Amino acid sequence: MPTAPRQFKPAYAPTPRSYEADRRATSATKSLYSLAAWRKIRADQLRREPLCRFCIANGIARAATTCDHVEPHRGDVARFWAGPFQSLCAPCHSSAKQRAEQG
Repeated sequence: MPTAPRQFKPAYAPTPRSYEADRRATSATKSLYSLAAWRKIRADQLRREPLCRFCIANGIARAATTCDHVEPHRGDVARFWAGPFQSLCAPCHSSAKQRAEQG
């Protein structure tokens, strides 16, 4: 009885990247997040507003971990530094905020 031919499977299969990940990777502002000036802005924001703004609106007290741009900067360096900023927890930043920005 004949057997099926063996299939070649590469040892490394690259993971598919989303459009958003590609956009961030090519964004002119991506490298700005690693600068000391941004780390200072982030620390100041989280110190002033230690709880997630979205969670507070829903009656939940959750610690914020992300300094988020209230208005998306969309790669504009001037808007990146200008703010305004808000403190969000990681789940809210990754889900609720992204849904709100995408309409």
